[in-house]
Amino acid sequence: MYKKIVTIICALLLTACTNQTYYLNNLTYEDIINISINETEKTTNINNKGYKYYLPTGFIVSKDNGYNQELLSDDNVRYYLNIDIVSYYYKNRMQSTHDINDYRYYEFEYKDKTGYLKITENNDNFFVELCYNYAIIEVEVKGSNLRYAISRGIVILNSIQYNDLVIEKNIGNNDIDSAETIYKIPEPKDKDSSKNILEYMEEE
Repeated sequence: MYKKIVTIICALLLTACTNQTYYLNNLTYEDIINISINETEKTTNINNKGYKYYLPTGFIVSKDNGYNQELLSDDNVRYYLNIDIVSYYYKNRMQSTHDINDYRYYEFEYKDKTGYLKITENNDNFFVELCYNYAIIEVEVKGSNLRYAISRGIVILNSIQYNDLVIEKNIGNNDIDSAETIYKIPEPKDKDSSKNILEYMEEE
């Protein structure tokens, strides 16, 4: 019975369903993550150097810098995907710092993979840092879009498949510069400013 429920909810997370918002709003952040990482049937539609992954319907790759990609959703929200092939190659545990003022922090593990969800408030928005499967997605959204952003992010991260032969060759040739250049959404100098984070990025 549980398996059937997981299958149904995973299908909703992977597809553009008109009732998707209703179902997501009835799940906790933790439920969304745990259901998704237990999904074993993985589809991919984006191929890159040493890895591939599934990009959900309604998303495009707006910038491709190898191991760093900028994804744009159909509601004009930018998601920053960072692939850490060095940590994958050496099987290093992804590290994070947890602050008592974080809006939400949750660590999770599935088989030999660990991850975390970190949500912090930024004026009227929420900054989401979601890490799993040796990759990180960062995005800033309104509170009403938190569950949707988490569901999209964990679907992408869980779908990543690595090509060991390509990665080993790149690391052997020291072709890992882009893997060590991480997108970081800049923080506003004035924390009390009413501008959102994307406006600061456009000014740079």
